[in-house]
Amino acid sequence: MSRKILSAALLISLLMGTLWQTMTPTLQAAKTTAQWKTQKTGSAGVLIGKSVLVSIFVEDADSKWNEKQKKDVNRKLKVAAAFIQRQGKRYKKNVTLVADSYANPDLQYEVKTKIKLDDSEKRLNRFSDQMQTRIEQSVNVDEIREKYDTGSIGFLLFINKSGVSSTSVHYMEDGKKNFYEMCALFSKYEKEAEGAATYAHEILHLFGARDLYMTSITDGISSALVRHVGKKYPNDIMFSTFTKSGKTLKYKIVNQVDRVTAFYLGWKNTIPEKKKFALGGRNPKGCFSDGTAW
Repeated sequence: MSRKILSAALLISLLMGTLWQTMTPTLQAAKTTAQWKTQKTGSAGVLIGKSVLVSIFVEDADSKWNEKQKKDVNRKLKVAAAFIQRQGKRYKKNVTLVADSYANPDLQYEVKTKIKLDDSEKRLNRFSDQMQTRIEQSVNVDEIREKYDTGSIGFLLFINKSGVSSTSVHYMEDGKKNFYEMCALFSKYEKEAEGAATYAHEILHLFGARDLYMTSITDGISSALVRHVGKKYPNDIMFSTFTKSGKTLKYKIVNQVDRVTAFYLGWKNTIPEKKKFALGGRNPKGCFSDGTAW
């Protein structure tokens, strides 16, 4: 995972587009907001207790959403949220994800843009920067925090076209920059409809989970660790989102969160791999760091 990471195509659209939703604003003390925005974990925080996911549907120059498609996305999102909650229970953690934007319409937004979106890194990084301001201006985060009684909020940007889904996370070294953490979720990967497991995989990134299928100098994921996970935990959702036979399931997740991912999420205080593979990134829980802040 890179700092600007993941599926940027959508990000460009959101920033250039127009965000709308009718809502009654609730004012919260600016000091409280300022304090919240200093947390080292970014907007999503730690995956313990209650977290909220805001759904943003993007319409660009050659793609848009109809109601049936949006409800299908929401169905997969609910599967992903339920999976994450079940995995939390395996580690005796109380995890509640408020993600159903039809049951909670104040968590659903729409964006229009004339930009033709794709998943290129250049556009994603550019749009990720712009989205920080866009969310600040267009989403009533204070109202969401107050209504749902949480300081843990992630943003899901849904793009109705084929692409590689990805996530933009906050690093400790970013300071006040890149505070709002967001996933860019494409409706298809190549020609196949994206599945709920990919949603869960990207959402877990918001809370500190690392990609375990590839090396990353920035995140301290060595080739030795990747080989270890592949042998011992091949079904970990951060290693693979496919079934054992290599299939993608739309509405079912057969993967799980194993102990390396649980460690990065803050669900386990220590694991044998921490010393063996010199794992970092756990102070505070669920936090990303490139190591320069220690």
